[in-house]
Amino acid sequence: MTLAAPTQVAAPSGAAATSVSTGFCPVYRAIGVLQEKWVLHIVRALLDGEKGFNELARAVGGCNSATLTQRLEHLETLALIGKRTEDTHGKLARSVYSLTPAGRELQGVIQAIDLWAREHLHEDENRSEGSAGCGSSV
Repeated sequence: MTLAAPTQVAAPSGAAATSVSTGFCPVYRAIGVLQEKWVLHIVRALLDGEKGFNELARAVGGCNSATLTQRLEHLETLALIGKRTEDTHGKLARSVYSLTPAGRELQGVIQAIDLWAREHLHEDENRSEGSAGCGSSV
């Protein structure tokens, strides 16, 4: 299998420059989307069901509101999540987020990461990592 990915080419000054080949590589593109900070955390939190913004922020843990808003908007444009607005009878409207069928298909990716991590990564007793909702099933 051949993947289009960045390749090194000689720059006129002799320094290496990065160039991306012109062929589309779905794996390369998917990694680009999924590597964005908080994306997989958001998807994982929504695998448990729809959530309002604040509930989602708590489930993700550690992501500031502006970044979370940006990631949610981006995931919505990619059709991985859906957003609906609930009327709260005179109060501010509430945004509720859920995975689309395409977003739910990422459950297999998250399960594969979980299996790999359980086999190859071990808790460092001297370091505390964020693990909001880590006990829940994926």
